[in-house]
Amino acid sequence: MRLRDLHRTSGFHVALLFFATFGAASLALFGFLFLETRSYGRTSAYEWVRWESARLSRLSSAQLRERTDTWQAFEQGGRPLTVFTPEGKRIAGAELPFPRPAPIDRPFELTQTVNGETLPFYSMLNRLPDGNLLLVSRSAKVLEALETALVDTFAWGAGGTVAIGIVGAIVFGVGSLRQIEAITFSAEQIMRGDLSERLPQRGLSADLGHLTNVVNEMLNQLERLMREVKGVNENIAHDLRTPLTRVMASLERSLRNAKTAEDFRAVNEDVVGELRQIVVRFSALLRISELEDRVRRSAFARTDLVRILDDAFEYYAPIAADKGVSLIWTRPAEPAIVDGDASLLFEAVSNLVDNGIKFTPRGGWVQLTAMADPPGLCVADNGCGIKPEEVDRVKQRYQRSNRVRSYSGFGIGLSLVDSIARLHNLEFALEDNAPGCRASVRSQVGSPA
Repeated sequence: MRLRDLHRTSGFHVALLFFATFGAASLALFGFLFLETRSYGRTSAYEWVRWESARLSRLSSAQLRERTDTWQAFEQGGRPLTVFTPEGKRIAGAELPFPRPAPIDRPFELTQTVNGETLPFYSMLNRLPDGNLLLVSRSAKVLEALETALVDTFAWGAGGTVAIGIVGAIVFGVGSLRQIEAITFSAEQIMRGDLSERLPQRGLSADLGHLTNVVNEMLNQLERLMREVKGVNENIAHDLRTPLTRVMASLERSLRNAKTAEDFRAVNEDVVGELRQIVVRFSALLRISELEDRVRRSAFARTDLVRILDDAFEYYAPIAADKGVSLIWTRPAEPAIVDGDASLLFEAVSNLVDNGIKFTPRGGWVQLTAMADPPGLCVADNGCGIKPEEVDRVKQRYQRSNRVRSYSGFGIGLSLVDSIARLHNLEFALEDNAPGCRASVRSQVGSPA
């Protein structure tokens, strides 16, 4: 983005919206203060001329004439007094023309031209006891000057506010441009194939920070999946090369050397055995892919992990006894309820129990445990165990601990358990049981059961 795109940024728009809102509120406040000040000034002026008219009307004709003759109107703060005959002829006082039309006994606004200058007044015309008319006035120049000062002050303030608002909008817009440019640069790096790149989070606003955090979590998941896909492809190529080579060699050997049906049958049995192992591996991979597609969540229901462990104990107890391994299960009184698919959870427990029995020597033990708060289950044994540095690796497909290389297997069981746990929003952990391994699957703290 360039500076010409400044007006399209969210920061610029938000700043302008804030400025417009603040400007509208300031305009409304100024209008209210201006009208209130003007109303107060006029009310005060009208009250003064009414009070002054009433006071002067109580004077005698001689006192009033003396007062008006000695009154210097424009030297006394702009408060002229004038006495007129009933016909409107000035008798005494300030040289003001008779107002026409002439409202009697009520205030009014009067504009008169005095010495070539047009002057505004707040005035009141009263009838005196002798029949003459008294005009009491007060200049409106002071109030008009105050109103002008208010308007000028608001104009200057509005101009300054507009300038500050525009500068602020530009500053916020430039900040948004820099944030967007940083995000765009990281996104371009990701599009070029660098999946380890992440969107920047320092210096971002709260909304963009939350969005980039969500996007980074998504990128973490995509990077993990891409790494697993790459690893799966490599492992498949590596693991299938040997059995397929043996199958091809067996078929070629049978074509060259087999003479009887029995020879062909023996070769075919070897080939079928190798192909069966290949099918088992692909079935496990397809099973994991189905789980990671999250297509099974529609079948979720409230499931008691205690019942899952009951079924696993009943199924594996004879197998453990045949191998000379003690399978220990003490049924708790409280249930361990999670939201999930019972068949998938049983499949995860089966893999853990099967591994425990397989990697525990004769005379050892495998213990099943259920937890209620937070709900979960644990399968522990005193077998060969897993090295701490291998914990993360053995959760990946086709990865096995170095301690169990001599045992049969494909390295898919724990990967399947990990996929089922993620599907159920559960945490799958492997720990050292000193000796042996402790595998737990339980709800994360703060997550719904």
